[in-house]
Amino acid sequence: MSNIRKLLSKQLQANPSLYLKISEISGLTKEELDAFLFDKTIFLDFGKILDIVYYVCPENSAEIIKQYINTLDVNHPTAQQVLEYVFINRVDYCYSFLNRMIEATNAENSYFATVYKQHYKNPGQMFQYDLQDIAKSPTLHAFKSIMELYALYKNDEFATIIRKKDYVEYTINNFVEDEFIRGYYLLHFNRLFMVISLFKYEISECRRMIKEILQLQNRVHGLLLTSAYHTLGMSYLFEDYDKGLLYLYKTREMYRNRPATGGDGDIHSSINLHQIIWGKEPEDLRFNSKINADIHDIVHYYIMKDDFEKARQVFLTVNEAEISPRDNAFQFFYKGILEDNTDHFYKSIMLFKQVGNKLHLQLPLNELKKRGLNPLLLDTLLIN
Repeated sequence: MSNIRKLLSKQLQANPSLYLKISEISGLTKEELDAFLFDKTIFLDFGKILDIVYYVCPENSAEIIKQYINTLDVNHPTAQQVLEYVFINRVDYCYSFLNRMIEATNAENSYFATVYKQHYKNPGQMFQYDLQDIAKSPTLHAFKSIMELYALYKNDEFATIIRKKDYVEYTINNFVEDEFIRGYYLLHFNRLFMVISLFKYEISECRRMIKEILQLQNRVHGLLLTSAYHTLGMSYLFEDYDKGLLYLYKTREMYRNRPATGGDGDIHSSINLHQIIWGKEPEDLRFNSKINADIHDIVHYYIMKDDFEKARQVFLTVNEAEISPRDNAFQFFYKGILEDNTDHFYKSIMLFKQVGNKLHLQLPLNELKKRGLNPLLLDTLLIN
């Protein structure tokens, strides 16, 4: 028997009342639970496994779940649930499970894994499907539609993503029969659109989607959860200093606890901007960095301190030859302040609109409001 079966058997023998609690959590009858415990050919819906493990042994749940997955028969239908779980959470053994599943004798599971491999080998890129094979699996058809959104997101094609929003959500809800997988596909959907909603400055919708993700914290971890907290913190940029900083600090802690991610997701820059906008001392300025976003943080800091001479000196070090469209929008925002030129603010607004970022567009907009520009004219600027 696998560790989870041994562990549950031992605990249930010591405390038979656990049967009732586990039944409440999982919806399993005592007979169904006993069948799982004593017959290693039986595999439960993976969502039930997660719920049981997190309740019975939360401290070492990750190791128990890993052991369970490593002993799972990749020909069993629940292997498809597991494959989605290991990749959305990017656990360190996701590729070893994927490679095992590709070799499954169950043709449906093998093909399912092959489609996942095509995507995760080259994240964010399109690949050609065998449309007849994809048509046989409504679930993979939904997966295909989600991964196409990721490819569009990587290329900053936000307008196209927004046009596809209703179609993809409908496809997930109506094509994916497996409740567990459908829930995770909706997490992918919310992951993309919480960020897009943030940058569209649709804060209530952004937080609604984040709430959907955070409600599944026992089933979600890693970068997905980190991204949710990062986005939540950013949503308070102009609204609440303490709340915003609370979630941004939590995000930073999560990055530090996962050094294998290879970076901090620019959380340091988000914290700097949040503190500067609220007139606080930024705590992670990177004076030796050559990255344009880090240079902009320093420029903004000196502007906050009314040290325009230093701000101009640092501003001149921005590498305009390699500036991204997003950073270029910030470039004109700072240029407008340093040169006291409203034309640069209008240019900044135009550039922020082009990249679909109405959140940071508020920066040049607020500067124009300070200068007493016609409110009706400013509202006209925001019309799509």
